[in-house]
Amino acid sequence: MKIANANLQMASSHLRQSMTESRETLKAWVGQRRPDSEQSRRSEGLRVSLSDQAKSLQSSAETSQADDKTEKTDPKLALIRSMLEYLTGRKIDLFDGSNLQTDSPATAAPVAPPPNAGYGIEYDLHQSHSEFEQTSFSASGSVTTADGKTINFDLQLTMQRSFYEETNLRVRIGDAAKTTDPLVLNFNGNATQLTDQRFAFDLNSDGSKEQINFVRPGSGFLAFDRNHDGAINNGSELFGPNTGDGFAELAELDNDKNGWIDENDTAYQQLKVWRNKDDGEPELQSLKEAGVGAISLNRIETPFQVKNNANQLLGEIRSSGIFLQDDGRTGTIQQIDLTV
Repeated sequence: MKIANANLQMASSHLRQSMTESRETLKAWVGQRRPDSEQSRRSEGLRVSLSDQAKSLQSSAETSQADDKTEKTDPKLALIRSMLEYLTGRKIDLFDGSNLQTDSPATAAPVAPPPNAGYGIEYDLHQSHSEFEQTSFSASGSVTTADGKTINFDLQLTMQRSFYEETNLRVRIGDAAKTTDPLVLNFNGNATQLTDQRFAFDLNSDGSKEQINFVRPGSGFLAFDRNHDGAINNGSELFGPNTGDGFAELAELDNDKNGWIDENDTAYQQLKVWRNKDDGEPELQSLKEAGVGAISLNRIETPFQVKNNANQLLGEIRSSGIFLQDDGRTGTIQQIDLTV
């Protein structure tokens, strides 16, 4: 080919983006109550630098000859104790949670919550890195060869790549590790969804109210109005907050042991659905009024974090099962650990 004449135009564009995000929070307390600070919960971008201090604390923990029980157990407990003493300026004692014993409930009576550890540590780490690169190239024009042939062309080329990685670490020690996960019935085919607005409720049945998120319309907490006052007064009238296993508590009410809570069971008439109406007002319905025919006691782990539009954690779904409605439809029942 011999080029006699040519008209050529070229263009290109290039875009490269890279973003790294890191959020790290640490909260520690000594005593029976977790500091209920919404401001600290909503604080993002907080960087906690403990590397040098942690090394020093670990060294002192390993060499300390204190005569308490923590030295006789896991060295990590001694490190935790030293960290708490450093952060609070108080001398504290830690104990091994494995020494705690709790008995499974034998009746439908309220279940006493396990003893508090007397301290808590919450540590959250989120790191993410993303990259995106794109280059576009175009060429168009016409060429006339020596033999009089004309070639018109229009070429488009796009090169693109992307990369994303994410690391999440969530550590809960002591009282921070206690789960407060009630059972929720979902009627509209969706998973449990939580409101952004919080309300005061004694979820742990310890006499003090926590700030928790309520379920959105279409879902409701499974409740047991134990004192027949027409209200849900604290977490002892829900399934899960006092033991961490709402399905096991519910199974205690299965009189005929058929694996379902249905009209054959005495408690069926006493169980309620605590939810918000479409206008946002709370209501308490019997299972019959809510159209719930039977609740299966089978469940499977389905871990999933429930967050709002600002990526703030509202709760974590632990496990899921099913229930049957009187009209033949199937709903889901989920155990969700509420963030308090």
